[in-house]
Amino acid sequence: MRVLYIYSGLRKDKFKGEISVDYPDTQFYGLNHLDKFGINADYKEPRGFGFFRLKHFLSFFLTRGYDIVFGSSLLYALFWKKIFVSRAKFVILNIGLTRALASNRNNPFKLKIILWLLKSAIIVVCLSNNQKKYLEERFSFSQDKVFFVPLGVDIKYYQPIYEGRKNYILSVGRDNGRDYKTIIETAILMPEREFQIVCSRRNLEGINNIPKNVKIFYDLPFSELNRKYQEAEILLLITHNDSFGDGADCSGQTVLLDAMANGLPIIVSRKEYLTDYVIDGKEAIFVDFYNPNKIKIAIESLLNNHRFRKEIAIRARQRVEVEFSTKKMAERLSDIFKNLS
Repeated sequence: MRVLYIYSGLRKDKFKGEISVDYPDTQFYGLNHLDKFGINADYKEPRGFGFFRLKHFLSFFLTRGYDIVFGSSLLYALFWKKIFVSRAKFVILNIGLTRALASNRNNPFKLKIILWLLKSAIIVVCLSNNQKKYLEERFSFSQDKVFFVPLGVDIKYYQPIYEGRKNYILSVGRDNGRDYKTIIETAILMPEREFQIVCSRRNLEGINNIPKNVKIFYDLPFSELNRKYQEAEILLLITHNDSFGDGADCSGQTVLLDAMANGLPIIVSRKEYLTDYVIDGKEAIFVDFYNPNKIKIAIESLLNNHRFRKEIAIRARQRVEVEFSTKKMAERLSDIFKNLS
């Protein structure tokens, strides 16, 4: 069986060196482990086609000779499958599909086009049960067409540290679903504490008067980001609520798993997808949306209880080792791919 991955963004230019040594394999979604399960997998990057949508629209013509094509931006390529005969079976990774459907519910014409294209996809792989339930209940996807496969994290690249961390609170993420305004408001309530934010410039657009106890770092490379994961005392993962109309369906999912793998205690907004990955009070602390006062209380409770802070970090690391490694993701995907052959 030959499987082709087509990623939404570039990999060859971004990831250099040895996998799991110089950079984590998390964003390859199990590709490098599939050979362990008897699957020959490769990836290609649509290049030279101009704009993002056009690039992925024409990516269909890279799929010849493959049995299965897997990726999150295949929707546009499915147009050609309506025209040309292709042996390849298309499997969509649901990173933003649910959001796209929800945002077009009031645009019947565009929604019909999306659903028409989706009929050419064999399977939709969801990264949360919440996504799966939404597709089944709102759009009548059959249960044999929608599968939940948890996201995996590189447990070899990320190693846990439970002692000797520095006294600052870390927030990480470039997805548009992040709520940095509430993080800044929390930092204002805690002027004696240092906050560090790793994001892109667009994430802070419109946020003014950033206090002196907040340090900003833009688009850090993997090595520097990993150092912060291993230094920080707490990860503050604050997002907009589930009805927010921008960003990934499961905003913060990758950073959540990165922190769990690093043994970094986590305070996280109460997103619906979280119940598939962590239990409140056991592997992370949940907080309500848009409530800096409650976030401040959660931070103080963790900082004042070293034993509990360490316990939730250890449990989080243990859970990713058992359930959420990239190898485990590859195993689950391989079962789906093999059943399609």
